[in-house]
Amino acid sequence: MGNPAGGAQMSETETLDARQTGIIDSVEKYGLSVMHVTAERPDLPSFSFSIGFEHTLGQPEVLIYGLERDLARNMINEVFRQCQEQGLVLADGQVISDVIEGYDCIARSIEDPRGRMMHFGYANWFQRRNGGENLRRAMQIVWPDPESKAFPWEDGFSREIGRSQVQLYPSGGPR
Repeated sequence: MGNPAGGAQMSETETLDARQTGIIDSVEKYGLSVMHVTAERPDLPSFSFSIGFEHTLGQPEVLIYGLERDLARNMINEVFRQCQEQGLVLADGQVISDVIEGYDCIARSIEDPRGRMMHFGYANWFQRRNGGENLRRAMQIVWPDPESKAFPWEDGFSREIGRSQVQLYPSGGPR
């Protein structure tokens, strides 16, 4: 049965939990939803990811590792805004300015399907629910070392900062 407002398709037997309903409502109202995943162990970093970039913008979903929930959510919202209002096209190596004040970030492609399955649970659910398949593309928004402004593939990047950003993209710098 379709949604007359043009929203997601739903089977008549599908039962949604509160989180799923919240995701659908957020994507319909704002174009996206942002999920935060807190690491189960203190030695592992948390991450945040988008739901709705593909549905609303035709762009890959994005993920940010190792930052506090509110900062990561604000960064994802800013990337969404730049895609929607400024025509930013997410591609491997794309520099994204004004996501964190005073720093550029870089989009890196998450090419391994297992990484997309493990890190984008509700985004995959949302894609399938809308008649699609699991995500075929996603981007990790990589932020620089706050001191050196170096990225993980550059000299001067701190190992401590590196532990905060699990690398889901191919090794080395952007091509």
